[in-house]
Amino acid sequence: MKNLSKQPMKIPPEPEIWPSLTIVLPVRNEEIVLKKKLQNLEYQEYPIDKIELIVIDSNSSDSTLEILDQWNSSRKSKFTLSTIIMDEHLGKSAAINRILEENFESDAMVITDADALLAPNSLKRIGRWLSEEKIGAVCGSQQIIETESTEHFLNEKSYRSFYHDLRIGESSQSSTPIFEGSLAAYRNCLIEGKQIDSTYNADDSQLAILIHREGGRSIMDQELQFFESLPSSRQSAKSRRIRRASGLVHLFTRNSAKEFDSNFSTIFRNEAWAHLFMPFFVFFSVVSMLCHIIYSTYLLIFEINFDIYHIFLLLIDSLFFLCLLFGNQIQLGRILRSFLIAQYTLLLANTQMYLGKDYRYWNQDIESRISIIQDLE
Repeated sequence: MKNLSKQPMKIPPEPEIWPSLTIVLPVRNEEIVLKKKLQNLEYQEYPIDKIELIVIDSNSSDSTLEILDQWNSSRKSKFTLSTIIMDEHLGKSAAINRILEENFESDAMVITDADALLAPNSLKRIGRWLSEEKIGAVCGSQQIIETESTEHFLNEKSYRSFYHDLRIGESSQSSTPIFEGSLAAYRNCLIEGKQIDSTYNADDSQLAILIHREGGRSIMDQELQFFESLPSSRQSAKSRRIRRASGLVHLFTRNSAKEFDSNFSTIFRNEAWAHLFMPFFVFFSVVSMLCHIIYSTYLLIFEINFDIYHIFLLLIDSLFFLCLLFGNQIQLGRILRSFLIAQYTLLLANTQMYLGKDYRYWNQDIESRISIIQDLE
C-alpha cells in the first residue's frame, strides 16, 4: 500500500457541467465554531446554482440555531439553505439516516463536520472526482492545526501519515473501507433509499462500504484537505480515539469480506484483521517481552548462564524499549509509539464492545473548538 500510495489516482479535469451538491452539516451545540464553519463554506468557489446547504440539528441546547439564523440573514451567498431539527439527540448516524430519508435531486451529498474547515476549492475537487462515473465516494485527508510541535502533535502526525498511505494505496487498488467523515462526498444514486446502522457511529465508513457494494469506488484524496485542531488534553484525545476505534470495530464485526469482489475483499479482510485481532497479538507480544526481561533479570541475579537465544531476544527487547523511550528523537520510535497507542485504543474498543459500551453519544471537546478559532486568527 505504501508503494501504491506513491502513484495515486489521477484526478479528472474540470467538467463542462459541474455535479450538483447537497452539503449536509450535522450540528449539536456548535455555537463556538458554527459561524466560522458557515463562512468557510460560503467562501468555497463552486457554481451557486449547483449547491445547497442542509443543516441538521440534533437537539442543540445552546445558541447554535440563533447563530445560524443570524448568519443566514446577513450572508452574501445565494445558495439555498434549509434546516432540519431533530427532537432528540440520537447520535450522528441517526442524523445521517434522517438525511437519507430526503429525496435529493442533486448528484451527490457532501457531509462535513462543524469543527472541520475546508481548504480552498475543496468542493471543486469533489466535483471533479464525481464527474468520473466509476467514483461513488471520495473523502478528504486531515491536516492538523497546531502552532507548536508538541509530543501529542508529533505522535498524531506520525499516526495520520502512516494510515493515510494505507487509505490512498487501498483507493488506488480498489476502494478504502475507512473514510474521514469530517469531509466526505457520496453519489446520491448509489445511496438513495438506503439506511445505515445507527447503533454505532462509523457513519462515514458505513456509507463508503455501501457505495462499494452498489458498484462505485470509495477513495481518499490526499489533496482534498480539511483542517482540524487536536483535542486539548490527553483525556480528550483518548476519548476521541476510543470513540472512533469503537465505530470501526463494530464496522468490521458486522460486515463480512465474503460479500465483496476479490480486490476489496482482500483489503477488507486485512483491515478487519488489523482492527479485531492484531491488538490482542500486540498486547501478548509486549507482555511476553516484559516477562522475558523479568526472567533474564532472575537469571542474572542467580548467576545462571544465558544461552545465545536469550541474548538475542534481550537485544530485541532493549531496542524496542529504547525506541519507545527516545520516540521524540527517532522517527522509528515515534511511529512505534503511535502504533502502540493505536493498538491499545483498539484493544480497549474491542473489550468495551463486548461489554456493551455505547459510544454513539459524546460531549464535544470545547477547548479544541476554541483553539481552532484562535489558531486561525
